[in-house]
Amino acid sequence: MKKKFKFKKSVKVFFFVLLVVGICFVAYNVIMNNDKDNNYNEGFGNNQNTDKIDETLLTLGYSEEDISVLKANLSDSEISSLDMYDDNVISFVSNKYFNFNNLERYITYSKNNNYDVDEIITHVNINIDKPFYSEIKTIEDPSNLLVLCNKYNALPSDYEPEDLTEVGSSGIYMRKEAAENMYQMVLAAESAELNVNLVSGYRSYDYQVDLYQRHVRERGQEEADRVSARAGHSEHQTGLAMDLSNDWSLEKYFEDTELFEWLSENDYKYGFILRYPKDKEYLTGYDYEPWHYRYVGVEVATVIHEEDITYEEYVMKYLTTN
Repeated sequence: MKKKFKFKKSVKVFFFVLLVVGICFVAYNVIMNNDKDNNYNEGFGNNQNTDKIDETLLTLGYSEEDISVLKANLSDSEISSLDMYDDNVISFVSNKYFNFNNLERYITYSKNNNYDVDEIITHVNINIDKPFYSEIKTIEDPSNLLVLCNKYNALPSDYEPEDLTEVGSSGIYMRKEAAENMYQMVLAAESAELNVNLVSGYRSYDYQVDLYQRHVRERGQEEADRVSARAGHSEHQTGLAMDLSNDWSLEKYFEDTELFEWLSENDYKYGFILRYPKDKEYLTGYDYEPWHYRYVGVEVATVIHEEDITYEEYVMKYLTTN
């Protein structure tokens, strides 16, 4: 009796396992067939969508070669939202610094100026296609050593660096890292038998209010905006800028001095750049200031020195992501 019982039990287990395997097999085939159908339908839908996009682009005036360039440089959603044609669009999208969000601005700016594609994209990305002091953004991280403070980006009125340090025994202050490197640069210049005067370093928001208003009273606002920053827009408030002189004055003839020549060859070695170069007012917003030096660190200063670009251009090329 015991053996017969064991036999019947084994048969039941066998058929139960067989049933489970059969169910799993059927389920697997159903799932696989559904996936195939879905993949086919999705692929068919994508092909239809692609054909529709191509047809739309051809209607707008783009050639098949143009469409290939657009597909190589734009996402599907960007291509789908493209609703204009311009002779420069293909050149724009092929540019390393192209930002799709700025496309309409590139086109508008190109119609109003005779700049080449590289210049158009650079200028728009920097924002100089817009009037200075328009669409101003408040700087979120003013303590960043690479902060861009200009006529489009303002420091908070209550911002004061926490690490202000006296440069040597000058009575003038900068951020600690900038102060230490400025001191080393001054020592090096003096060892070359050059006279260096530290004229102006850190300036508070309130100080800049008074300084700017003085320029407005003396020169009028239009001229004041060329030579002085409005409060919140001065690099001196960052604690990273210093005005240098060999005779305590801040005049353009400084560019003819031996000290200026020395700085032009050596400032980047200490992490400083000439912030407002000659003939770059349209980019920086300020008249040429051969005395104004900004700390950005040796690595960044070296790139700016070697490429002979402004800080706005550096930020656009190396710090801004599309």
